[in-house]
Amino acid sequence: MLCYNAHMGHFPGIGQGRMSRIRWYHIFFVLSVIDAGAVVVSLEWHRQTLSSVDRLIERSVRLDEQSRWLRRVEQGIIELGEPGNDLFESNRLDAECVRYEAAQARMRRTIADAGRNGMDAETLRKAIGSMELSTEQIFSIFQDYSAPDIDVSEQHALLQSAARSMAQLDQHHVQAMRVLGLMTARCAAERDELLHRHEYELQNRVAIERYFIACVVVILVGLLYFGRRMRQTTLSLEAERRRAEEERRERLASIGELCSSVAHGIRNPLAAIRSSAQLSLEQGQIGAEGRERLTDILDEAQRLGDRVTGLLNMARINSATFSVLNLEEVTRSAVRELQPEMRRLGLSVDVAIPREQIELRGDRRQLEQAIIELLSNAMEHSPAGGTVGVRCEPPNGDGRARISIEDEGPGVPVEVRPRIFDLFFTTKPSGTGIGLATVKRIARLHEGDVALESTAGGGARFVVSLPATQSTSEESSLESGITPPSRE
Repeated sequence: MLCYNAHMGHFPGIGQGRMSRIRWYHIFFVLSVIDAGAVVVSLEWHRQTLSSVDRLIERSVRLDEQSRWLRRVEQGIIELGEPGNDLFESNRLDAECVRYEAAQARMRRTIADAGRNGMDAETLRKAIGSMELSTEQIFSIFQDYSAPDIDVSEQHALLQSAARSMAQLDQHHVQAMRVLGLMTARCAAERDELLHRHEYELQNRVAIERYFIACVVVILVGLLYFGRRMRQTTLSLEAERRRAEEERRERLASIGELCSSVAHGIRNPLAAIRSSAQLSLEQGQIGAEGRERLTDILDEAQRLGDRVTGLLNMARINSATFSVLNLEEVTRSAVRELQPEMRRLGLSVDVAIPREQIELRGDRRQLEQAIIELLSNAMEHSPAGGTVGVRCEPPNGDGRARISIEDEGPGVPVEVRPRIFDLFFTTKPSGTGIGLATVKRIARLHEGDVALESTAGGGARFVVSLPATQSTSEESSLESGITPPSRE
């Protein structure tokens, strides 16, 4: 049995065409992405800083309002206690009452603003209420003291009572100022804490930004260095590839010359041997055993001739006769050539070709030969009554058209797949090992490649990828090109 080969090697078409390769100049794209990321991060940090400053300003404005409110309360407490104190000296009850009522009205308006400024003034309100009660007691005592029918002893008792109320007023005044001092201290502490926290956040943010900038600089320098080394490596690899390609071309040319020389050297003696054996078989008086040996000689000579022909074909492959071809016509021509043999073997062929026209540059004879070789392999491995599938596919984004040939045979053993495209490699007793090697060389000559793909239901699928020159339709609908022949 002729064995297929899955030696993928270095495929410019099916292998590399679908692979994403990194070039040295892609570093600039990475640098751009990093720069964009750094800008985005910097803008985000700037936004957070502005938000922090806005919160600081908003909180500072509120604290300033609280400080102004506390100063008004302090002034109100002083004004609220002054009428009671001054009454002992001025002894003008009506004037001090008017003064007290004005101070009391201002204090109540100030206390009413506590909630708007975010202050909890309940304790302060109680202390101020106690001051108001003591002051009102003083005014009430002095009102009794001013009565015309009061005697000296009663005036003395009223003055002592007023002095006690005055002492209570002083105590309540001190208590209100103490509460006010605590509120002022809390407001100042909150301001200090706010400023300290904002300064701490700014210092942390500055430190983080410094580390971030340092990391970005290190990454950029590293990428630039890596890009430079990668470019040098790419240039070295390109030079090595060109050198290896030149050596390969020279080696192939030498092999072609050698094959051609050996083939021509063998062909003439081989023709003489075949002619002599054929004449002896037709005209000689030879027994059955002799005829069997002459038949073996003819069969082996035929097999050797086929190998010589394959060697000559390998040596003659070149790109001098390239022209624009229609892939459908090339494929149908190759299938028609083998269709009688398929009918004889009881095989059917299913050809699926898109309606759109697929054009490529190449040598018609060579491409037909490659398709015929793959069809012959499929025929040899398909069971009687089986179907050989031939499918043409337009380019799918990589600019390469594909021809796939699939059989329903036993498939390709895994252990021999790496070698099936090697020249002279075969597992078939009568095989030459030239067919698949020729297909691969033809594909490479057309800047394409051939690969073996596994199928779900067994069998083997060979896919030839070739660069297309034109694809005129975005949507392809497959049509069957050849009606399967009936089995004889």
